[in-house]
Amino acid sequence: MISSLRQFIRGFWRNARTRILMWATLTGVLCGLTGIGLPVEDILINARNYLRLHPSKGDIVMVLQDSRTLQKLDAMDVSRADDAKVLDNLFKAGARRVFFDRALSYYDSTAANKVFIDSLQRHSGKVYLGAMPSSDGTGGNYAAMLPAKPFRDRAEMVSLLAAHHPFNLGMSLPYSSNSPVGNIPALAAKIAGVHGGTGDVFRPDYSIDHKTIPALSYIDVEKGVFSGSVVNGKDVIIAPGAINYNDLHPLAGQGFVAGGYFHAIAAETLERGLPVNLGWLPPFLIVLAILVTGLKRGQVLDVYRFSGLTVVLIAAPFVLDFIRIEVAVFPALACASVAVFRMRNLDRVEVAGETNLGSGLPSVHALRNSAARSGHILVALKIRNYGAIIGSFSEKVEAQLADEIVRRIRISDSEAEIYHEGGMFMWLSSISQAFDISENLEGLHRIVQNGIRVGGLDVDLSFNCGIDSEFDRLLSSRVAGAMQAAEEAVRNDELVYHSQGEKQESQWEISLLTSLDRAIDNGEVWVAYQPKFDLRSNRVCGAEALVRWTHPVRGPIGPDKFIRIAEEFHRIERITRFVLDDAVRCAKALEVEGHDMAIAVNISAQLLRNPGLPNMIGQALEAHDLSPDRLVLEITETDRLDRTSKTFQMLQRLVQMGLRLSIDDFGTGNATIDYLRYLPASEVKIDKVFVSAMETSKEDLLLVQSIIEMAHSLDRTVVAEGVETAVVLEMLRARGCDLVQGYHIGRPVPFRDFQTQIGQEGARRTG
Repeated sequence: MISSLRQFIRGFWRNARTRILMWATLTGVLCGLTGIGLPVEDILINARNYLRLHPSKGDIVMVLQDSRTLQKLDAMDVSRADDAKVLDNLFKAGARRVFFDRALSYYDSTAANKVFIDSLQRHSGKVYLGAMPSSDGTGGNYAAMLPAKPFRDRAEMVSLLAAHHPFNLGMSLPYSSNSPVGNIPALAAKIAGVHGGTGDVFRPDYSIDHKTIPALSYIDVEKGVFSGSVVNGKDVIIAPGAINYNDLHPLAGQGFVAGGYFHAIAAETLERGLPVNLGWLPPFLIVLAILVTGLKRGQVLDVYRFSGLTVVLIAAPFVLDFIRIEVAVFPALACASVAVFRMRNLDRVEVAGETNLGSGLPSVHALRNSAARSGHILVALKIRNYGAIIGSFSEKVEAQLADEIVRRIRISDSEAEIYHEGGMFMWLSSISQAFDISENLEGLHRIVQNGIRVGGLDVDLSFNCGIDSEFDRLLSSRVAGAMQAAEEAVRNDELVYHSQGEKQESQWEISLLTSLDRAIDNGEVWVAYQPKFDLRSNRVCGAEALVRWTHPVRGPIGPDKFIRIAEEFHRIERITRFVLDDAVRCAKALEVEGHDMAIAVNISAQLLRNPGLPNMIGQALEAHDLSPDRLVLEITETDRLDRTSKTFQMLQRLVQMGLRLSIDDFGTGNATIDYLRYLPASEVKIDKVFVSAMETSKEDLLLVQSIIEMAHSLDRTVVAEGVETAVVLEMLRARGCDLVQGYHIGRPVPFRDFQTQIGQEGARRTG
């Protein structure tokens, strides 16, 4: 297990895109934990605030000690006697409370201060004086500069402290502050009636338009020339607003405003209720999920993921602001930026490295870098005089020559993607049989013999081909084999060449094919029956007919071997006819004995293109007088299906005959969701690769469960093959699987042994 873990980690680390995603993830987490992206977050928040500016409720009134006030008073500052008049006039007009956004820390025994003290005394409990930080620069949430003691003895105190964000891009306010006389509430918290600790701060809603907050000039209030209805029943903030007070601060999108406005906006924010703060993690995880789905080349910023990132990083936060939900998107933005930038660069590097500059085709290097396997035959076509042709033209004609070659290759292999390197052209053929490919290449050779016109001249091409069909190897390792086979074809002056080992194997396969017909006639080939068990009724409900070959010299020959050879050399019809006749005969015998069972027979994809298949099946059914619904045809992997294909039409014809179809080896090869959509099958058979791994692999367990649920939703019966333990059987039962098949139920046996087994089972059930 440790070794497997090491291999997984090594494989993970070797993948450049997963490394990029890992570093992008670490970048986002670091930004989220440290708050290093606060300036960018402020810019994003400010932009959203500007787009949703809305008016104030108007419950707080500003009285500004503006430049006009100082001009009228002909002074550098207002006096405490002026403050006393303002207080008296405000409360006379019906003001609820008055807050001074100033630290009135200086006091002497002048008449003005005494007048102010008398006014505070008259309006006891309704006037609040500001406390500010120390003028010596002492930081922290500590209000060291308090109002003069005679003033604070007759009025309450509020904190005017604020926390400026880097670069003055934002400002947060505390709920309360420490001071030499203990904890005092913040001005905004006092107005809103909200309580909070000295360690907590909040960001006011700066989407409130400060211009809509009612405001009066201090001098007008002092002279009594203002409308009382403006302040009646409202809280009032008296704040310095003239330039020489040096209390103007940037409010994003709204210019420089008096500091008192920040307290007014903060108070209204608290009165409305702070938004729910979800933090940075939700958008970060969603962005990470989007990036994980785009690890393949060219996907990280395709239209789907670009749209997803735009929604998460821009649209969603803007919409959430309206419903009072806050999210921090910079960590997600940082993660996405690193991943997108690095992966896009990697895409460009890889595309450049895997593109032939002369022809513009994908280079063979792209195949060499592939870590995939393919069930398609790999063809290497080597043009022997390629260099001479290219060198004989003064201008660059390589792209034109390559286009002509590709066009001719695609005449009979239209879906092939061609890879190019020098005089070597390679492709994975959509033609599945080596014999057919050889014929196809011979046809291509005849076409090319007529010459190709390049650069205004007729050019004669001479080529040889190598073929690789070792499907169990990675494409990266098959490239060398195909290229070497092409070189051998050149040396041996053969059009198509397999390696020597493959030649010997082909010779044995041909001899095997020759003896196959004789083996069927003399009884070496026989049919075994493997029981299928119904999990609902707990009984054997049928069997699958499996062909077997016991060679007198080589012993048992695996069906995968001789079936493949028979298909390749178009001899599968003889085997299928033999198995079909035996299966129908045995199904009839079971029916006569009173067993309600169906027999399944595998039908090769090759036969589905044979127009004589329905007649072959019909003859077997008629010969043994068996109802079609007693026969299940298991359809193995075929070419891509669509509703107009001859294969699809054949399947519909078989169903119309009353036969039942089963999708064999579901989950592998072409037998995937397209089959479930298009095939008129009543049964889905889950491949044993997934079933046998259910005990140890959570992924395979979830896959099997998903197939069962999906098939049931489409009204298909589900069969699981490869059941070898009781644990797997019960896991399938718990997930609603219909039928099972495997060594735990019963091994493939001759029909007589199968009859004995079901007879014993019947005895157990009745006894």
